[in-house]
Order: sequence, then C-alpha cells, then structure tokens
Amino acid sequence: MIKKLTRNPWFIFLPFLFYYAYVVIINKWPTLYGDEIRYVDFAHNLIHGYYSPSPPHINLWNGPGYPIILVPFIAVHVPVLYITLLNAVYQYLAVVFLYKASKLITSHRIALIAALLLAVYPDDQAVLPILYTEAFTSFMVSLLIYFVAVGYTKEKSKFIVLAGLVLGFITLTKIIFGYVLIICLAACLFMLLFKKSRAYYLNPVKILLIAFVVTLPYLVYTYSLTGKAFYWGDSGGMSLYWMSSPYDHEYGDWKVPDLTNNQYPVLFKSAEAVNLLKKNHSKEIKAILKHDEFEQDVLFKQKAIDNIKNHPFKFLKNYYYNFSRMLFNFPYSYSYQDGAIVENIIIGSLILWASVAGIILSWLNWRRIISPMKFMLLLTGVYLALSGALSSYPRQLDVMVPVLLLWMSYLIANIKSINLKFSDPQGLEDIDLMEMTGVEVNNESAV
Repeated sequence: MIKKLTRNPWFIFLPFLFYYAYVVIINKWPTLYGDEIRYVDFAHNLIHGYYSPSPPHINLWNGPGYPIILVPFIAVHVPVLYITLLNAVYQYLAVVFLYKASKLITSHRIALIAALLLAVYPDDQAVLPILYTEAFTSFMVSLLIYFVAVGYTKEKSKFIVLAGLVLGFITLTKIIFGYVLIICLAACLFMLLFKKSRAYYLNPVKILLIAFVVTLPYLVYTYSLTGKAFYWGDSGGMSLYWMSSPYDHEYGDWKVPDLTNNQYPVLFKSAEAVNLLKKNHSKEIKAILKHDEFEQDVLFKQKAIDNIKNHPFKFLKNYYYNFSRMLFNFPYSYSYQDGAIVENIIIGSLILWASVAGIILSWLNWRRIISPMKFMLLLTGVYLALSGALSSYPRQLDVMVPVLLLWMSYLIANIKSINLKFSDPQGLEDIDLMEMTGVEVNNESAV
C-alpha cells in the first residue's frame, strides 16, 4: 500500500498544492490590478450575454477562454482571493500531468525529477497570487502533452480528440495560438500530402483540425464584429508597434498609451524617460487613438510594418531582446534592474543551454524522435518564434516549460540509444516507442 502511494502522483505532489495555496494567501493583493481587471470585466460581460461591446467600440483584447473559467465564480460572487486559489490547483495539476506524460515515455525516476523541477520553478510561483492566465495555461499545456502521449502510445483515438479540444481551449485563452494553429496545420497538411509516410502526420492534422473547430464559434463572433476573417484579437497591433520601435534605448517591451513609463520594472522612473517616450511616440499614438478600437489595431500594425521596413536591423535587435526578456527578464526600456535579475539569469541560462543541447541532439537524430515529442516541439517552436515578434516577457516562455521538461526527460531517458549521426541507419520516419525508450509503456488508466 505504501509503495503504491509513493508511485501515485496525486499523492506525491499533494504537499505542493498546500504550499501553492499558502503562496497565494500571503501574497494576494486585496484589490484587482493590471490584467486582472480585464479578465473579470470580460467575465461580467459573458454573464450579461455578450463578450465585446458593440461596434465601433469593440474590445477583443484577449480571448474568452479564461473569462469563461471565471464566469461561474463571478456569477455567485465568490471573493477574488478564493478564485485566485484556483491557481494553486492549476499548478498542482500541471505538475501531476507532466509526471503522467513523462512516465509514459521515460521511467518513474526521470518523470519524478521532471515534475519536481516544474513544481519548484520560481517563475510559476511568482504569478500564482495574480488572477492571470499563466497557471491555468500551464495546466492545460501539461494536460495536452499527456493526451498527446496517451493517444500515440496507446493508439486510442479518443485521446487524440481530447488533445484537440484542449489545444482549442488553449487557443481561446492565449490567442497567439490561433496563428500557431494555422502555421502548424499548413505544415502538417503539406507533409501529409507530399511525404511518403503519410500516416505519420495524420494524428497531428486531426488534433489541429479539432482545435480549430473549437475556436470557430469565437472566430464567427469576431467576424460579425469586425467583418474580418480569422480575427483573433485587437491587442496585437499595439504590441507589434512597441516591438518594432526604431529608437535607441527602446527594446520592444510594452508601454501604456499615456507614455508614463510605469511598466515593470517601476524602479527609478525618471522625467527624462517619460520625456523621451513622449518625444518618440506621442504624436503617432495620439493620432491613432482618435480612431475606434478596430481601426487602432489596423493603424498600429501599419505603423509597425513601416518601422520594420525602414529599420529592419533594429527590428531584429528587438526580436533578440524579446527572447532575452523571455529567458532573463531583461532588458527593459529606460529602466534599471534590481537584484532579482541574478536569479533570472541563472534560471534562464539553464533553460537556454539545455535547449541548445536538446536542439543539437534532436536535429542529429530527428528520425529517432517519437511522434508525440515531434508534434509538441513543433507547437512550441512556432509559438516561441511568434512570441518573439511581439512584446515578450518570461510568462510567455513559462507556460511552455512543461514541454521543455518533457523534451529534456525524453532525451535523458534515451541518451544511450541516441546516435550522433546525421542519418538514421534504419531509414525510419518514426520508431517504435518501446524500442526507443527501452522501457515498457505504462498501462495505468488515462485518468
């Protein structure tokens, strides 16, 4: 009985659930702030039978996924602290399902280490007391990789369907995944049509199509408001505008339209910084903000495209800075950094160099990498590449840490069978799971 409990992830990681709840309780602000206000406002809108206000003053700043989760709690007037405690549950579930996914393709010991690394990951704990989407998204990503792994390893089509449903809801929560769906679906359809081993690409296409179907009601709704197909939201234009900034000492991070330079970090706000922001952007932003929200999005995108065309090398530098912020939380425009940057550099460096090693090993042995891992790497790679083209922060990377840990676990488990060669001597597109891992596929139930 005791041995069985020590192998049960729901029991093993239960102490973290209580710890996460403690982190939320002692750190939760008494009032809503930042993006919390917007998510709660959207939940109130849904309760009253609509999502965005009617044109011309639409509001599609983010997708409806997270507000849908909040609706039942807001409807019965649950205090915000108790709603935020759900983040503890989400993070706990993210750890459990990462373990269950890793256990399917590695061993108990390696899966345990991967899950523990996610459990103690500092960046995730930093956002637990905030009513943001990151904890929920991390849980959904872990659930996605679990369903993908079960669907492939046990050849159960219902889990492929579940993976598609989860990916669709991730897209409604983080609308950048809408573009990830389109790009990955186009790539997988191309492979399905023109590669010899077509069956190899069938499951990814199924998952992506199901995910896209999940988003269709929302896309129909946005089309009714904007008249534009595949319109995921109206926040991308302003983000791309700031990311494309051609000015010195501006690194692609977001600034509010009033140009007060009060974004993170808020240390050492100076009149000089505010004056520079206003000098560089005040005229353009005032002109754009005279239009309605949909037109603002269009105009910000047009100005961003002009910036990119006229200053392509500065755009590439800002793209580099965005990846630096995702990894190291540095640099920020017109801001000094505090001592916390040291911890960010250490953690970000570990992720960076582990990923570089993983890329090299995976590239040299691509034909030996199993199907579910390839699919998750495709999603993650496209997502991170697109995130770098917008104002990016550590939380953009943090939600994909479960995939990175699964990837590292898989490579470590199979390091003895991975060859440092440029070709597969067997000439295979894919390889049997048990042959590759050297471990028996776990037969535990799917739930």
